[in-house]
Amino acid sequence: MEDSNISELRFNKKGYSLDFSKQNIIRYLKFLLIPGWRDEKFSQQEYEIEKTKSKRKFFRRLIKPLTLIGIGLIFYIVFLAVYAPWIALYTLETVTDVSRAIDFGDPYTLPSPLHPWGTTAYAYDLFSRIIWGSRTAVTFGILTIIIATLGGIAVGTISGYYGGKVDTIIMRIVDFTLAFPTLVIVIIFTEMVSRNLTTILTIFGMFAIPSYSRLMRASVLETKEQLYIEAAKTSGAKNFKIMFKHIFSNAISPIIIRFFGGVGAAILGFAGIAFLGFGDEGIPDWGTDLNYGRGHLSMIHTTLFPGIFILLAVLGFMLLGDGLRDALDPRLKITMKRV
Repeated sequence: MEDSNISELRFNKKGYSLDFSKQNIIRYLKFLLIPGWRDEKFSQQEYEIEKTKSKRKFFRRLIKPLTLIGIGLIFYIVFLAVYAPWIALYTLETVTDVSRAIDFGDPYTLPSPLHPWGTTAYAYDLFSRIIWGSRTAVTFGILTIIIATLGGIAVGTISGYYGGKVDTIIMRIVDFTLAFPTLVIVIIFTEMVSRNLTTILTIFGMFAIPSYSRLMRASVLETKEQLYIEAAKTSGAKNFKIMFKHIFSNAISPIIIRFFGGVGAAILGFAGIAFLGFGDEGIPDWGTDLNYGRGHLSMIHTTLFPGIFILLAVLGFMLLGDGLRDALDPRLKITMKRV
């Protein structure tokens, strides 16, 4: 039925055009000239055209040079993470187990055929550690922000929807949590519990929930004032359905934008923790490599390559986040130009 409704759409070089056959001329004139007159077939065609134009505008706003660079950098890091066993010259155990690394050379050596990017502490092959470290960075960044996003959506939606005392209590707890520096809190808790990767990303994600909940709350406060929300309440819809079906779907855009920028921030935060010596030394990561190289600055490659890859990963996610912001919220760009 839908195909028959749009069967009269034709493509030309400029886009859609209508089939002006004799039998449809009168119907077209009525559709265009008589106020309030609607034809089911033409209304469907109009809807399909507007939907296609909307999609085209979105992708045109998204496909910008800086956004494409960000996407390319992310694909590059993810590619290294997925195919690390085939790209790295040495196995994961060889670049994390001191007893096995010593058999392949000396620590802090210059690049050579055996070690293309030289070696770092404990004779670890730096090239292989960088490749395996991409898997650690992607895993930590994405899982951490997933925890923060899911928690922030739940807390922010409930707080913004109910308002009143519920909102006041939740937001005061959020403000109290935000008063503490996340990096220091993560270091303290990991020392108390464990330094393994799972513990660090869980704690990091939990303490990132408040910032996401505030963002979600602000979006919910704006969305819940719309007329369709009042209509849903009037029709007898339950609060849970209103919150997570009607409001959530229309208030999620800022969270999507924040997600990708948050992944970059999480990667940078984990690198900072590892650089300070509080990371999990049982896994390869770029922050630990920087920590290994800071006492041997004459061997510039030991800090140069980890620093470059941290920059590439963080920059990629930040550029993609900025591109999504411009595509999903073009009004922000117009407002900034006017200011």
